[in-house]
Amino acid sequence: MSTAHRAGWERQAVPEQPAPIALGKGALWTHRLRGRPLRVRCTAGSVWVTHEGDPGDVVLRAGASYGGAGRGLLVVEALEEAQIAVTASNFREALRGAVGALRAHWLVVLSLAALYLIWGSTYLAMRIGLETMPPFLMAGGRFLIAGTALYAALRLSGTPAPTRREWDAATRTGVPLLVGGNGFLVIAQQWVDSGVAAVIVSTMPLWVALIMTVTSVAARRAGRGSKGDALAETSRGEWIGLLVGFAGAALLHLDSQLHVEHAGALLVFLSPLAWAIGSIWSRTLPLPKGPMATAAQMLVAGVSMLALSPILGERLTAAPSARSLAALAYLIVFGSIVAFSAYGFLIRSTRPAIATSYAYVNPLVAIALGIWFGGERASAVTWMAATIVIAGVVILSRARTARVSPGASR
Repeated sequence: MSTAHRAGWERQAVPEQPAPIALGKGALWTHRLRGRPLRVRCTAGSVWVTHEGDPGDVVLRAGASYGGAGRGLLVVEALEEAQIAVTASNFREALRGAVGALRAHWLVVLSLAALYLIWGSTYLAMRIGLETMPPFLMAGGRFLIAGTALYAALRLSGTPAPTRREWDAATRTGVPLLVGGNGFLVIAQQWVDSGVAAVIVSTMPLWVALIMTVTSVAARRAGRGSKGDALAETSRGEWIGLLVGFAGAALLHLDSQLHVEHAGALLVFLSPLAWAIGSIWSRTLPLPKGPMATAAQMLVAGVSMLALSPILGERLTAAPSARSLAALAYLIVFGSIVAFSAYGFLIRSTRPAIATSYAYVNPLVAIALGIWFGGERASAVTWMAATIVIAGVVILSRARTARVSPGASR
């Protein structure tokens, strides 16, 4: 256990002057707040700050600060080799930190609302678009137009263009996220109802937990892991959540809609896996800062999908209907620019449990909209599977959250 890690467990007194604390990748520094304000400043690298009872986690990079106040456990986790300076804050610093935290929390709340409502409705929008447009042609056009518009707006506002290294990271994350995650989904929705597709896609947080566990165990067995890697491994409670969630997905396979009338329908099961891989890579690869990462990922995905479209034999047999074009416009503006930008912000700024919590809500929104506006029918099996999958994700998230607080209270 590192010095910083051990100091956190023992809850040493916080000094009046900043004290530099070196943290290895994955190391933790913890402190239980007892009403006195505290200021944590990241002086090198990047760290992840969590305050017990506060849903808005914060990622600090070199030069950024976090002001903690009130009570509860404060946990700082190093995302890479990092250094922090911790000091007791005065009233002015505490007020400034509270205002900054409030601003960040509003962004988190608005971003989550966008994901819950908009992404829950995109399943129906994609199904409407597919009425007169082929899958990759529609999705590729969507991401190319949205990415170009966002990229142009950012460049005009003075945002620097991505470097070659950042374009490479955007390609490595955009392809699994959008070409795989969204592409597989839109192909499968030619035969799968939007509500059913949403339930299957909601297993994505389960895939994230499973992949992180396998990666962590492999790294530790190879001697490359750190003490912090243990937090990525799956506890007994998390295994229960995984099993419950995947059981719900298996139950959905028994529904008549997923009987293999076409092999492409099975691609819906690969969609959340591809999305999980892209989400995990997005946390570590050197993507462009802020919304430019979203723009670059969509541009890469749009070009890739339009290039694959003729290879897959897609072509327009007639002009798209006004209904399909309206759905495409909705997907471009809200599904891509607004919601995907919100997801990019959350996946880079909060814990995975928060960023992926849209999986609790999207299936219910998608099923309801499919019934009300799409003429779809949801069987009892579909509702039961949705309930089981959501229960599994909730169990997983609660078990993962509980693994930080109990240990730190020793």
